[in-house]
Amino acid sequence: MKQDLEGQKLFRQIIDETPIELKTQLRFSDSIAEKLDRLLKSKGMTQRDLARKTSKTEAEVSRWLSGTHNFTLKTLALLSVALDEDIIKI
Repeated sequence: MKQDLEGQKLFRQIIDETPIELKTQLRFSDSIAEKLDRLLKSKGMTQRDLARKTSKTEAEVSRWLSGTHNFTLKTLALLSVALDEDIIKI
């Protein structure tokens, strides 16, 4: 029990000390991953299908869907074309 409380305290401290820019980046990456997942499902596509359409590996697609990938504009454009839908809107 004491160990659980210490772990929670340490976790809270790490979260509190994480820079807001990193928290924002992770939120963006997670949102993009969620959108990709929704688009794949709505189009009846698998990760393998997306890998083929983008000439990437299934492992890379898996990283995209993990919610922690640091997307480049080039990758976002590639995904938008492959899925025939904007991934982000500006």
